[in-house]
Amino acid sequence: MKNLALAKLQALSKANSLPHAWLFFGSDQTILQQLALQFSSWLLCDNPQDSFACGACKACTMLAVSAHPDFCSITLQEDKQSILLDDVRELNEFLNKKSQFGKYKIVLLYPAEKMNLAAANALLKNLEEPGPDSLIILLSSNPNLLLKTIVSRCQQLNVATPQQNILPAPDEIREVYNDLKTVYIDQRMTKVELVELLVKRWPNEVLYWFELALADLIVCIYTQDPEYLRYPELYTDSKALSSKIGATQLWQIMTKVQQARCSYGVGQRPNLQLILEDAVL
Repeated sequence: MKNLALAKLQALSKANSLPHAWLFFGSDQTILQQLALQFSSWLLCDNPQDSFACGACKACTMLAVSAHPDFCSITLQEDKQSILLDDVRELNEFLNKKSQFGKYKIVLLYPAEKMNLAAANALLKNLEEPGPDSLIILLSSNPNLLLKTIVSRCQQLNVATPQQNILPAPDEIREVYNDLKTVYIDQRMTKVELVELLVKRWPNEVLYWFELALADLIVCIYTQDPEYLRYPELYTDSKALSSKIGATQLWQIMTKVQQARCSYGVGQRPNLQLILEDAVL
């Protein structure tokens, strides 16, 4: 199977729908860095291939030796326990400059949860008011430690480790798909009835199963290729549902579901019924 996370990012870029701020999160920091660098290389490459950078052009060569003027990497200094305000000020200065190669200006900041409060607050302005063609990528193995205001301003991408790629039995996903088809295609159930059914069926897992289903629908709408899906056997249903619901609404629902999942991670207990009704209505 292809790298789903990288394929999703590239599909968004090709569709001119790439959000300016991302939060990549997962348990393996090395895998997060590899994904961020692969995608950055592909974006900055002078001769990008369909799914990878050429590795031989001037941009690729400069990036390989950490000398690309449109790429800024910020991480912990060797003698520090936190990413400090001065580090983020460097980011601000970088983003205020024009791109020297006429493509993206890319900032990679990791581990994002190590920013102190002053640094995190300073970052918010760039997340709220990005410069043209700016891309900010935050990496975190513990996103629950980040300010909610930062998380809410980033598109989130869960990057699974190879061990995490063992898929659950898709029966629950099939049920979510069937319910969505009943609402959006067959129109035999209202959205309110859908929410009530999901919450009743999985009072503790509804956000988990719903997010997994939404992820494949979003990937499908951009790639139209079952090979990119977590559940390729459901490609026909994914294609029909994603086409009917549309990219804008899918992203809106996904964002609200992910925000609710983050709230649960920091000990809050939001009302699932209200959250899902707000997401789908």
